[in-house]
Amino acid sequence: MRVFIALKTTSYEERLFKILEDIKKEIKGDIKWVSKNNLHVTTKFLGEIEESFLKEVFKITEETSKFSKPFSFEIKGISGFPKRDFARVLFFSIVDVDKNIESIMRRLDKDFERYHFKREESYLPHITFGRCRTSYINLDEYKFGDFGFIVNAFGLTVYESILMNTGPIYKEIETFNFHN
Repeated sequence: MRVFIALKTTSYEERLFKILEDIKKEIKGDIKWVSKNNLHVTTKFLGEIEESFLKEVFKITEETSKFSKPFSFEIKGISGFPKRDFARVLFFSIVDVDKNIESIMRRLDKDFERYHFKREESYLPHITFGRCRTSYINLDEYKFGDFGFIVNAFGLTVYESILMNTGPIYKEIETFNFHN
């Protein structure tokens, strides 16, 4: 099974999807857009695991959630990987002044490393909304309206990613709330 861990938050998908509709009208290119139901903030991508390892995934995720408190962050702006003016992955930027998300990402990275999972090269929290299939896009060529809004994070959810011809389906397996 293909698994990842993401933040459990207050709802933002509808709002982002409305912004995304405007973005789709502006950006030209061969882009695979992320569906509204698949917008999320990944904290650790594990990839293919044996179902028997799920118990350990739950244990590590629960431990991480015990060391975290509910917090807020801002979704603000648009950028891309590997860089804004040469973007292959398009995403909504996140402003997390206290670096709560980065702290969670680092902790999960450290705990899963002992099981030979690769550490992340970058701890840049974001919400992917599109992937360029054949080329890159210079996001500096576009003018997007300013937006920014606050989202509350209150836990971590373990998801299964089921790959389909029409795109992935993300199925919630288990959620662990942060401790107050």
